[in-house]
Amino acid sequence: MQVAAVQTGPVDERPASAVRRAFRQLGDLSPDLVVFPELFSLPFWCVGHTRPDFFAWAEDLEGETLTAAREEVRERGCHAVVPFFERGPLPGEYFNSAAVLGPDGSIIRGLLPGGAEAPVYRKNAISSYNWGGSVNDEKYYFRVGPGYPVFPTGVGKLGVLICYDRWFSEAWRLLALAGAEVICIPNASSGAVSELFIPSIRTWSAQNVVFSVAVNRAGSETVNEVTTAFYGLSCLTSPRGKLLDAAPEGEPGVASAVLDLEEIAEARMDQTMYRDRRPELYPPLTWS
Repeated sequence: MQVAAVQTGPVDERPASAVRRAFRQLGDLSPDLVVFPELFSLPFWCVGHTRPDFFAWAEDLEGETLTAAREEVRERGCHAVVPFFERGPLPGEYFNSAAVLGPDGSIIRGLLPGGAEAPVYRKNAISSYNWGGSVNDEKYYFRVGPGYPVFPTGVGKLGVLICYDRWFSEAWRLLALAGAEVICIPNASSGAVSELFIPSIRTWSAQNVVFSVAVNRAGSETVNEVTTAFYGLSCLTSPRGKLLDAAPEGEPGVASAVLDLEEIAEARMDQTMYRDRRPELYPPLTWS
């Protein structure tokens, strides 16, 4: 299957318009799966702000972002991983989420490790930091998700990790053990770690012997006098850690590659970490 990571730039329009513009970046490409960056249909307001008025931007599953994305995937006949700012089912619940859409526009539900269904992926590691001249306030806005579902689709079993989630090796292994073949990583990443972005995705892909599609925002965006420079570098990597394609640094672009899911089984014959796992030694990982 052909997969495209659409690296979007700054947003200054309504969510539906931003979604349509992001799909237009595909140009003549006709991918089977498209992945977009974290909260790509909105300006990324989470850096430098703790203001309740931003909660008005949240949407439910029938909101502008997913409605516009449904129209696009139906027209193109593709699957898509579509991040959005979710207003939860209970008042006061808000999530940093991503929906997996089928080519008919339906929302494909995931399956959590305990067997429960998940309508969308909800970010589990919510960041909050002040370093390098950057302040992140996501904990003010988002509730944590319930775990790591795998989404069965017509193009394979997908896992999703959103931005900060990717730094937790346990999350990757949980998804891989649950059968995820392609792990999609929407990001809104900036700061001094850009040189680690592609090498780390390559390493996590090789360690877990899965395909990865990491897609970042790109360019400088100003929200209420706070400017953030997103470094881009969206990439696709193979189960052996090979870099398949990458988008440019600091500007919008598209990274795309053809993925052969049979390569996962072939790679696991050579890279024998799953044979040699020692789960009986890992209980200390769950100690608090």
